[in-house]
Amino acid sequence: MILIKTVLIAILSIAFVLFAFSNKQKHFQKIVVFLGYFVLFVFIIKPKWSDTVANFFGIETGAALIVYLSIALLSLISVIIYVNQKKQNEAITKIVREMGIKDAKKC
Repeated sequence: MILIKTVLIAILSIAFVLFAFSNKQKHFQKIVVFLGYFVLFVFIIKPKWSDTVANFFGIETGAALIVYLSIALLSLISVIIYVNQKKQNEAITKIVREMGIKDAKKC
């Protein structure tokens, strides 16, 4: 059990560090993701707490709650990445359009 906890915490730590040191994320987004990771850390370290919280929300096991929280956190991160990618695409389109107009005026 200790080995799997160590592996899970290592994976979550690496993912969090990579996300936290990304300069493109807003502070609010970093805080929300940090809270999500923190909850997952706590539930990995103290699994009985996840059972208590799961029962409060009407979920039978803490493991199911952890899966639901992980899915929600991954969905949030996916949306953040999608929005950033869309902004980048719009910026690239604007630059290319302006370059095309400049080149057309030269001819």
